[in-house]
Amino acid sequence: IPMSLNLNPAYVGSHWDSVEAGAAKTGRKPSRRDWRLVREVFVADTDEEAWKLSTGDMMGRMMGEYFLPLLGHFGFKDYLKHAPDVPDSDVTVEYCARRNWIVGSPATVTEKIEKIYREVGGFGVLCVFGFDYKHKPEAWRRSLELLKTEVMPRLKHLGAEFEKAA
Repeated sequence: IPMSLNLNPAYVGSHWDSVEAGAAKTGRKPSRRDWRLVREVFVADTDEEAWKLSTGDMMGRMMGEYFLPLLGHFGFKDYLKHAPDVPDSDVTVEYCARRNWIVGSPATVTEKIEKIYREVGGFGVLCVFGFDYKHKPEAWRRSLELLKTEVMPRLKHLGAEFEKAA
């Protein structure tokens, strides 16, 4: 089962070509329905609240204190950029939140997931990158609740697109 990590959608979209090439070598035909994408997701009642609880809290801390320095150390920040000419110094927590994360109100998160779905050519499962919100467990639970009850029902039509494509 193929899984793509939380990098920029353009780079992730290229993963499917590799999956197909590998499957062809063994005479198999992969299904995009099995493809899992991992993403940073935070849903709140408003875009402003989601931004504050993501970039201004544990998601932002992990990115700023750990992941960005790690990728920078290995020269891998290019995989977060939307364009190759973006300087490494511009790849900040806020940049990643705007370009790669799925953060916002239920309506905004729905739009962002649909956009990524179309950019990569479709996928089957969205895996939410987990964060330790021990200090604000209600905020994390609310995010997951909104994802389940408000966002996912708005995305059911994407599954129907698989049926039409097949």
